[in-house]
Amino acid sequence: MGFNLDSLKDNLRRRGFHAVSCNDLQEAASFIIETFPVRNDMIIGMGNSLTLDALGIKKIWERQTTAIYQHTPNSSERETKKALLADIYLTSANAISSDGQIVNIDGMGNRTAATCYGPKHVIYVIGKNKIASSLEEAIKRAKNTAAVQNAKRYNRKTPCTITGKNVYVA
Repeated sequence: MGFNLDSLKDNLRRRGFHAVSCNDLQEAASFIIETFPVRNDMIIGMGNSLTLDALGIKKIWERQTTAIYQHTPNSSERETKKALLADIYLTSANAISSDGQIVNIDGMGNRTAATCYGPKHVIYVIGKNKIASSLEEAIKRAKNTAAVQNAKRYNRKTPCTITGKNVYVA
């Protein structure tokens, strides 16, 4: 799919986001580290994301603070709640439409809650592979690509892990 990154950034800005594009994960990590310096007294929250794992920023931040709470299938309720009130919350998205609408499907609602409420700074890291031409296509990607991959990754026994697609009854 072809897309105009400058147009997407403009659309995100119109929706109240500060949008920056980076050429690769290393540039994105450097931008985040320079723009949001972490101190020992800060709380960091993180969504559980392969995009964030590839970014490698958690290892860097672990040298700067001991209060990093990342929601994983093994996280305690206490850890998940602490992430909601972080100074910085780092996450990704399942998809984003070219007009700047972010789409997430969360099993626990932790990421959607954290991005809407609580943290002083919310940083989305969204790869080009997650950009869809429309909201409808972004929802399809979230349901039939991201949700299926996550269900398989966590060994969920859901129909989509067998069929490869989510089936929603309207």
